Amino acid sequence: MELNHYIQSGIIESYVLGIATSSEMEELQQMRRLYPSLNAEIIAVERRIERTALAEAVSPSPYLKQRIFQHINWREEISPPGNDKSRYTFINIHSKDGQHITVHKWWRLFFIITFILSKICLFFAIYYFLKYQQSRERKVEQRMHTEQTVSPE
Repeated sequence: MELNHYIQSGIIESYVLGIATSSEMEELQQMRRLYPSLNAEIIAVERRIERTALAEAVSPSPYLKQRIFQHINWREEISPPGNDKSRYTFINIHSKDGQHITVHKWWRLFFIITFILSKICLFFAIYYFLKYQQSRERKVEQRMHTEQTVSPE
């Protein structure tokens, strides 16, 4: 009675699909040792899932098959001697006048603004660093002055 309840619980299907947790897998392995007939049930579930997958399978379109074979044949083609470039895809990045590559004006503006902001940040970083150094020197001088005034007494 316990075996039938275990079979109906769905653990075997989870195990066959690979979604069972490690504790469920360990439990199933223990049950397989106790009940050898459970192996037949696992095989039956595997066959049932396989039949269902094959029965409900969707065939790919003939166009897709043609494209895949075209791609495979393109890679396996033996190019004629002296024409090794037929296997490579080239991207033309030359501008219209052939002298330089152009960048969209909004990117130019973005880079200019970024450059200016970085220089401003650099200026403030140096400015506040120097201010910090000056205040630190003043504190050191004040300590030395207070130590000198306190020590003569």
